Amino acid sequence: MNAARPDVTPEEPRSQARLLMIDDDPVTCRLLGLQMEMEGYSCTTLVDPDQVLAVIEEESPSLVLVDYHLGTQDVLDLLHSIRDQEACRNLPIVVMSALDHRRESVSAGASGFVLKPFSVQDLMTTIREVLEATEA
Repeated sequence: MNAARPDVTPEEPRSQARLLMIDDDPVTCRLLGLQMEMEGYSCTTLVDPDQVLAVIEEESPSLVLVDYHLGTQDVLDLLHSIRDQEACRNLPIVVMSALDHRRESVSAGASGFVLKPFSVQDLMTTIREVLEATEA
């Protein structure tokens, strides 16, 4: 136990970030969601991009992780919709894609970008860096 805070053991994260992951592939959502939880994050997964704004409002995530290819949903429109919400203007958003859509994603409001295929370590590094930059 931590002497300064007896309710915190060394294994517990000091501040657990809440992630919202959006991908239209349920298997990817499940696997990455489990990986995020193993890394100490609380993670909500979503396969229907039409629910994003409602879930953001309800859950107040610390970061949104979204796949660039969401079936019929244009992720750039989704990014603009998120950024149009007053409460979401500074919400960190990381986009994942197998194609290099970094420039378009950042122009539309993404805080970070991860090119697939990626290692879990690379994804975690990007998430940590974006969260730290937001806190600074």
